[in-house]
Amino acid sequence: MIKIKIPQSTSNDDEVFIAEWKFSKSDSINKGQHIVSIETSKVVEEIYAEESGYLDILLEKNARVKPGQTIGLIVKKKEELQKENSIKKELKFELNFTKKAKDFIEKNKIKLSSSQLKILKENAIVKESDITNIIKENSISNPKLNNQLIILIKEKNPYHAAVYLEGYGIIDLSLLGSRITPIEQYNFSDCNCLFYKLNSFNTMSSINFYKDACLLTDKIITKEKSERGWFKKTESADYILKFRKIRSKNIDDMNCIEWLVHGLEKGGIKIPDHVLTANELNKWCMKNFKAIEEKDNKVFISLYK
Repeated sequence: MIKIKIPQSTSNDDEVFIAEWKFSKSDSINKGQHIVSIETSKVVEEIYAEESGYLDILLEKNARVKPGQTIGLIVKKKEELQKENSIKKELKFELNFTKKAKDFIEKNKIKLSSSQLKILKENAIVKESDITNIIKENSISNPKLNNQLIILIKEKNPYHAAVYLEGYGIIDLSLLGSRITPIEQYNFSDCNCLFYKLNSFNTMSSINFYKDACLLTDKIITKEKSERGWFKKTESADYILKFRKIRSKNIDDMNCIEWLVHGLEKGGIKIPDHVLTANELNKWCMKNFKAIEEKDNKVFISLYK
């Protein structure tokens, strides 16, 4: 059994996230094949198979992980993939449970969230009392979240944007394409954030649009390929202004803000055509939406700070 680990040499980030698995669970892979991509604060990096065998995925796309963490396995025989043993479960989150803790989880059919598992990682050994305490805390401090628009700030400038819709997750478009990500798995890329409450609109109309896969306009993808890591720089946020000043309505030719705004308009929110960058979107939000203060948005604040 070969462990697929996040390289310790990956940038200087404390955390990175899984951008894309190139194969599905149980697929046959050959030594040297590109099996998974990870995204750091600077660039997308590739991990290659050390041996041939069958792939077992422990952590899915968009999961936030640490350098050195095991995210998958390569096993020699396909039958080994069927074994649901404690070793695999502990490898998945690098956790060491006591027997009482394991029995308690199985008996009560407890499903721990990624954020809860992240907290449990702080313990060398996870005991039954750790499980009961974290469940109790979650039941007290997990308030309902408002639908909201998120402006990500890098080096004091609006850099990117996303939408959170309750029951679905955080929605955005990046170099790797559109995605809907659980809030505890979203990569805030060390950005600060501004939050705006989305007033009543047709959520389902927006979701129906956001669910369809989309890619960035070819001009932006070409720019990134010519300068690896460019899309992580602040100047990339305004690159669209070099070739248009009015927002595109063509789904095959959109940047991340144009796509996000188009989805909001599907839900009935009218936004001016000149809003096609994170900076312009933030200016418009300041005038038209109510900002959510940090004290009223503790769940999000705890995730990105």
